[in-house]
Amino acid sequence: MSIKDLQTTVSDNFLSMVKQSLRIEMTADDQLLKTLIKAARTDVMGQIGEQIDAFYDDNETFNTLVIMETGHLYAHREAVSNTQYYEVPMAVSYLINSMKDEYRYQLEQQMKGESVNGQKSQSSSNADHA
Repeated sequence: MSIKDLQTTVSDNFLSMVKQSLRIEMTADDQLLKTLIKAARTDVMGQIGEQIDAFYDDNETFNTLVIMETGHLYAHREAVSNTQYYEVPMAVSYLINSMKDEYRYQLEQQMKGESVNGQKSQSSSNADHA
């Protein structure tokens, strides 16, 4: 699924997985949950990177992060509160850092592949002119 699709749509299967994780059986908050899922995806992808579409496809760590952040946003959805302030769970930070490392590695590999392909096409075109 493209990054744009991840930021704008939520499948029924993913919504069901989030609801199961949060132990929500009612459908009254489905639209709110979809909005929070899209916000969580946008936040996570913004922290990691948005240049490799396929990076997020079938990525269980990404899905776990989205579920965790959605749960946090759902539980603490008031803009102002008289109660104690809660940060996003530390596990989210660890998983994001882990994904950043993998993302950077894949981006470097992709860039190396493009530069190698660019050099090959230049050298083969030079050979054709010789």
